[in-house]
Order: sequence, then C-alpha cells, then structure tokens
Amino acid sequence: SNDGINMWDGTDSQYFHSGGRGNHWMWDSRCFNYGNWETLRFLMSNARWWVDEFKFDGFRFDGVTSMMYHHHGLSVAFTG
Repeated sequence: SNDGINMWDGTDSQYFHSGGRGNHWMWDSRCFNYGNWETLRFLMSNARWWVDEFKFDGFRFDGVTSMMYHHHGLSVAFTG
C-alpha cells in the first residue's frame, strides 16, 4: 500500500514491520514496528501535537490485541 506514511523513504519498513508481518490482512492496513525508535518518536510526537493543538486529555486505542500479539488476536481463544 502506498497510503499515508508507508513507503515514505522508499521502503515499506521505515515505521512498519517489513514483509508479511507488516500487513494486517483483516484490516488491509500496516502494522507499526513499536521496537523501532523512529516509530515511537513519530507516534509520540503525533500524540503530543493533538494534545497541544486541541487540548485533548485522552486517547482511545482500538485493536490493542493487534498491537500486542503477532496473531493479532484473530482465530485465537483467550481463556482465563
């Protein structure tokens, strides 16, 4: 996908995982590489801009299981 910041530097891995791990098949979107310093800096500066510009006092994060697990929490039974 050439949407948004994907392929910003000519690669698919500046802010995202490369290859198959970087694609969320169900959402047709890219998966951020949270282990990458540049990715964290980009996301934090983006959040900071929204706080400063619009005085937001909180954020809602959808798809947390997709952020935490390689399997994105899909087709997996979570049991206590």
